[in-house]
Amino acid sequence: MIIKRFTCRLFSTASTSTNFEKIPIQPATKCLQLAVIGAPNVGKSLLTNSLVRCPLSAVSSKMDTTTRNISASICTDSTQLVFVDSPGAVSTSHVRQTMKKTSATSGDRVLQDPERALQRAQHILVVQDSTAPGSYVHHRVLHMLHRYSHVPSTLVMNKIDLVQRRSDLLPLVEILTNGQLSDNQQISTKPAQIGRLGKSLSTVPLTSSNFDPKDEKWQSKFRELIQKPTWKCSYSETRSLFRTICGWSGFERVFFCSSLSGEGVDELREHLMSISPDGEWRMQEGMPTGESAQQLCIDSIRAAVLDTTPSNVAYSVQIRIQEWEEQGEVLQIVGEIRCEKPRDGSLIIGKGGKRIAEIGRRVNEHLHSLFQRQLYARLIVTCKGKLVTQEK
Repeated sequence: MIIKRFTCRLFSTASTSTNFEKIPIQPATKCLQLAVIGAPNVGKSLLTNSLVRCPLSAVSSKMDTTTRNISASICTDSTQLVFVDSPGAVSTSHVRQTMKKTSATSGDRVLQDPERALQRAQHILVVQDSTAPGSYVHHRVLHMLHRYSHVPSTLVMNKIDLVQRRSDLLPLVEILTNGQLSDNQQISTKPAQIGRLGKSLSTVPLTSSNFDPKDEKWQSKFRELIQKPTWKCSYSETRSLFRTICGWSGFERVFFCSSLSGEGVDELREHLMSISPDGEWRMQEGMPTGESAQQLCIDSIRAAVLDTTPSNVAYSVQIRIQEWEEQGEVLQIVGEIRCEKPRDGSLIIGKGGKRIAEIGRRVNEHLHSLFQRQLYARLIVTCKGKLVTQEK
C-alpha cells in the first residue's frame, strides 16, 4: 500500500480580501457558525455546496449519503460563514438495517452528529424538501429545535425548481411556521390547492384539535424528553410527542431555494452574511474545509456507488484508499471498494465493466472539480481480500 502525504488547496470561487495571519488583530472581522439539519434526502449537502460555492460534500440521489458532520466555509470581504452539514435525522433501526452501520462507532456518529452540529452553532438552517408529501417539520428536528430554542433559526424551503405551482408553497410555509415567525410577524396566505386531493392547506389547522398545550400529561412527557439528547430518545418517543405538532414558531426567516439550480441561494448567503456577528474566523482562508483530501475522495466514491448500484449492495460496501501518490503534476489514486459477497462485487463491476467505469467517471469528474488539478482515480473491487474480476 502506497499512501503519501498530500496537502490540497481546495477550489472555491468566493472572493476574499482578508489575510488569515492578520485575523487576530482585526476587530472588524465577522464570523457566523451554522448547523444545517433536516430529514434525510432534503438536499442539505447540495445546499451547503451551493452556499460555499465548492462541491465539498459528496451527493447522490439516495438518502444517507452524508454519514458524519462536514464543515465548510466561505469568506467574503471581512465575513466568514462556517456551515456544518449534518446527516439526516434517522432512527437506530434505520442505521442498522438500511445503512448497514452495525458498529457502535459508525452507527452512533450518524445518530449523534446532527445534535453535535447544534452544540456550537450560532444559527440553525432547517432544510425542508418543498416536494415532500408531508406538511410538517420532522419530529426529530422539532425535538432538536426545542432543545436549542435559544439559537436563532431559519427555514429553507429547498427543491423549489421541482414545484410546478409556487403559490402552493405559501400555505405550506404557514403550517411549518405555525403561522408566524419569531418576531410575531403573521404569515398571510391565500387559499391554494395542493396535492392529489386538492385540499386547501390554508384551511388545515396548525395543530390537531385534540392537542391541548396545557395538557398535563403531554407537558410532563415533554419535560422528560426535552432533557435528553435527541439521539437518546427513541424514534417512537419523539414521533408520539410531536404527532399533533406540525411546525416551529421560532423561525426568524423563510427562504425559498433550489440548491440544484442556485435559485435563491445568493439571497440566503447574503442574508447570513448580514447577520454575522463580530468575531475571529474559525477556519483558514482559502481552505474551505477541515476534511482531509483522502476522506473527501472516499465520500466521492461512496456517493457514486450509491447513485449507480442497488441499495442492498451499495449500503453494505466499505471504501478504502489503497494508493495516493503524486507523479509529477498528476495525482494518482487507487480506491478499493470492499464487498461482503463475490456476487455483490460482480454487480458493482457490471457486465463488461460498464458500471465500475461509470462509477470511476463520476469520481474523477467530482474530484477534478473539487481539487482543480490533474488527477486519475482508478477503482478496484475486492471481497475478503481477493480481487473481483468483471463479468464477461
